[in-house]
Amino acid sequence: MGIVNATPDSFYDGNPQNNLPALLAKCREYAAGGADIFDIGGESTRPNATPVPAEEEIRRVLTLIQAVRQKWPQIPVSLDTVKIPVAREGLQAGVSIINDVSGTPDPEMFSLVREFNAQIVLTHSRGTPQTMQTLTHYDNLLQEVKDFLARKVEQALSCGIPQEHIIIDVGFGFAKTREQNYELLKHLSFFKDLGVRLLVGLSRKTFLSQKRELPPKRKAQTLAAHLVALQNGADILRVHDVKDTRKVMDFYQELEAAK
Repeated sequence: MGIVNATPDSFYDGNPQNNLPALLAKCREYAAGGADIFDIGGESTRPNATPVPAEEEIRRVLTLIQAVRQKWPQIPVSLDTVKIPVAREGLQAGVSIINDVSGTPDPEMFSLVREFNAQIVLTHSRGTPQTMQTLTHYDNLLQEVKDFLARKVEQALSCGIPQEHIIIDVGFGFAKTREQNYELLKHLSFFKDLGVRLLVGLSRKTFLSQKRELPPKRKAQTLAAHLVALQNGADILRVHDVKDTRKVMDFYQELEAAK
């Protein structure tokens, strides 16, 4: 899943110059590098990010979604949003996955996803981008995250979304300390018995930094973490480095197939 940030302030590749030609160039690079999914977002969810009105978020993503669906109809589009109006516009434009990182999807979001026969990513999180890093206390991290996701899966099922259309995300960086992120990464297999696909989104995140490295310097750790995630049951990797991650995936699959 290649990350396409149509934002001026995302932590890694947000840019005031993120115009349509630049974003389509990124999608072209991702397609050539072996992306299976484009994940388009119009609002940064990094810690302390400023909320964006739905109208502005739609303005940022809608034309891009329409262009991507026309140019690469064979590659599904995921829309990274927590807002019902944005999700509706995206689904009408051909989005097939809603990636809701809020942690508490509105029941209307489930109904909307079901209406369009789409898929949904359910993420463990707490609070908002402004408050989540103050909400990192857990008595039993793994069990609490699992119980939370199990409830969300059950809610999605009860709203009529098929099991095969549900994807979970443990929420690396969302209300988690560095140590908690590492614990989740080491024990991803703990979540596999929830019976749905597991998405991992840790690309270039702060907890991977060594000696206070900025995002561009976190590529090696990101690729290593992706291999660990695959070994522990990840089904989808949400990444900035599509071509290099595809090499890691191909290596892992060949290794698994070896006698």
